[in-house]
Amino acid sequence: MSKMYRVDNLDALTGRLRTLNSAVSESTLRQAAVAGARVIHDEVKRRAPVGKRTGQRYGRAHAPGFLRDHMLIAYDQQESVPGKCASYLITWSKDAFYGRFVELGKRNAAKLTERTLARAIREIEFGSSRTPAQPFIRPAFDATKRQAVRKMVEVVEAKLKEAGVG
Repeated sequence: MSKMYRVDNLDALTGRLRTLNSAVSESTLRQAAVAGARVIHDEVKRRAPVGKRTGQRYGRAHAPGFLRDHMLIAYDQQESVPGKCASYLITWSKDAFYGRFVELGKRNAAKLTERTLARAIREIEFGSSRTPAQPFIRPAFDATKRQAVRKMVEVVEAKLKEAGVG
């Protein structure tokens, strides 16, 4: 089923399309993705397990909650497609690998490389033969994914309204 439209003011239509294009730009896409990631990030930090003892690394004390305090949101360049898809990760900083010793114990602590990092995260989430599971990342995601989507929609709608399109 097709319809015919007649455009009286082509310049106005072109201007409106340009406004729409700027309102849903890559910047808006990334802002929306970060807004959703922040919702999940806050829940991950809330659920992160906190030890009871202070540890040491290179002579510096690391207080309980080190892992929780070093959770961050990182842009994932490999999974992102410029202009189409912005992907962000909820992860911890490189310094926070120390939190892994608290979570897994010294016995499970192998030297961390890019290859072993995924295994370390999986062991914290799901446990291993030597350590019980202490999941906090997946449950936080499951609990807040709808909230995150709502927040992302709010950001896009605000940008559209700002541009006078919505």
